[in-house]
Amino acid sequence: MKTFKPLSIAIILSAVIMITPSKSFATSLSEAERLVQQAENAATVLKWEISLEHRKIKYSDPVTLPNMDLYNAAKHARQLAYNAINNLPAQEKVKLTKRMEINVDTHFNRSMAYIDALTSGRKIMIKTDDFYEVYRSNPLSDRSEQAYHELSSEIRKQALLLYRVYGKSTRDAILEKYKSPGEKARQSAKSVISAKMAIDHLNQSIANKKNKDELLLSAKQIESTVKQIDDENTRLLVQTKLDAALRTIQGNTLPETESNKDFIEIDVGSNGESQIDKSFMYLSDLIREAVIHPSQPIIYMLNENKDVLELNYETGKVRKLTMNLVPERMYLYKNELYVTLLRGSHSPNWSENGAIAIIDTTAFTLAEQFNIEIDPYDIVADGKSIYVSSGSGQWSNIKGYSRETLLETSQSSSSYYQSFLEMHPNLDKLYVINTTVSPRDVSFFTIEDGKLGPGYDSPYHGDYPLDTNMTISPDGKYIFNGSGVIMNASEARGMNMSYVTKLYVPFDEITFNMNEGYFYTSNGKNLDVYNYNTMEREKRYVMNGEIQNVFYQNGKLVILSVEQLYSSKLPKYAIKTYRVEGNRMIE
Repeated sequence: MKTFKPLSIAIILSAVIMITPSKSFATSLSEAERLVQQAENAATVLKWEISLEHRKIKYSDPVTLPNMDLYNAAKHARQLAYNAINNLPAQEKVKLTKRMEINVDTHFNRSMAYIDALTSGRKIMIKTDDFYEVYRSNPLSDRSEQAYHELSSEIRKQALLLYRVYGKSTRDAILEKYKSPGEKARQSAKSVISAKMAIDHLNQSIANKKNKDELLLSAKQIESTVKQIDDENTRLLVQTKLDAALRTIQGNTLPETESNKDFIEIDVGSNGESQIDKSFMYLSDLIREAVIHPSQPIIYMLNENKDVLELNYETGKVRKLTMNLVPERMYLYKNELYVTLLRGSHSPNWSENGAIAIIDTTAFTLAEQFNIEIDPYDIVADGKSIYVSSGSGQWSNIKGYSRETLLETSQSSSSYYQSFLEMHPNLDKLYVINTTVSPRDVSFFTIEDGKLGPGYDSPYHGDYPLDTNMTISPDGKYIFNGSGVIMNASEARGMNMSYVTKLYVPFDEITFNMNEGYFYTSNGKNLDVYNYNTMEREKRYVMNGEIQNVFYQNGKLVILSVEQLYSSKLPKYAIKTYRVEGNRMIE
């Protein structure tokens, strides 16, 4: 009889254990396959929900948003499936991921593209109605020009979104319902708005005392545009405005619409807006990100390279720190500037890693730099911890890192990639807005002793269109979204992130003068002044350059803008400062 030594038996048993799948592994694989099947079923339902032929049978108006309950069900099932897949060994993970990409992601991404195109289409309808309203009132007002450009911008934006929609018949149906009426409105006013802009530029050239022959040549060119206006009454209105400019050229006096002051102050209720400008400081760098010191005349900026800049806008002194990686975003808390550093590009298909730099703003030196396991997208801090959202990998988590140890100490529940963060002034709440999912949502997480806690979504899902920029008022009462929507920032869940009101126009940047009860928003060249207590717009100023950042500090507005010089085709970045009193900007 053949016998085995104890050592041989141990080796054989080890080998059997290694090649026999464990019960827990089989269970997790079975559960993952079950969840993948559920995701496939939900995605199939969603596939038919965005099918134009199916919608023609099911709905009286087929070119509308899909049933968002079906979309959210597919989204949830997809997330659960991927969560389970991520816990599997590599071979099974690759197999099920491929299955998900073919049977789930394809239909989910197509539904997102369909929703995005229809959401933009609805915006075109709104902007078309807004344009008609102001244009009928006064086709030569600055508000008509602004509404025209906003409509044109939305039409261009939808063209890109429409390209992603699956199926030519679906694209054509969306085009016919939304873009065609907007394009018709835009084309009908194109000559009028072009002539109006040209006359405004001509009047500015007259004020700048340009050569008379050049001015007359410009007026003659404008006249050819005026002749293209079909509506007789509108054509006469434009011609009257051009004739006034011609009389000014011949008489060599300032245009009637200008003043010998540096700017005109007009209440918003009138047909015009305030023109304002003053001397400013040119910057030698291209600026893509800027934050201001809370009390000192210092702005921290990122240029087109790997540099972090410190500018004293009163003295003009600049200090520079060059990073070893590309910086993308900054957050200032007390005397520390936190900077995200990238190792690659953001992507939904894979996860990168990156780093965080901490700059001592007193000495303007690099105090710390540490690596993190996620691709940093946005960053905030509260002194105890640094909170970072992920820029890659679709579903991820917001991570919290101890300021003292620089180690990860907390993470949020699942959060979509490329989300912006906004810290509440009380440092006990973190608000998050996604940038890559439609409809866009705001969510919320608690912070306790420097650690992320439970959270929840806003009570809405597409009820109020939201932009990606979001700011909380200094008193912590309101969330201002760039779309103009204002929401509560409340301790009570029933009121938190609930709708309050909407501003007159959307904005890119916002800053607050809480001492006098005003806040200021920018949109392109426009600077609007609002009463904080009523949320009513009281004044508008039109700047020469595109406003990139606007800050309120110590009784002044500090504006970073992009200027176009007559002597060069290249844009120049500039810093301007204005003293403010109430709703007025003072030289």
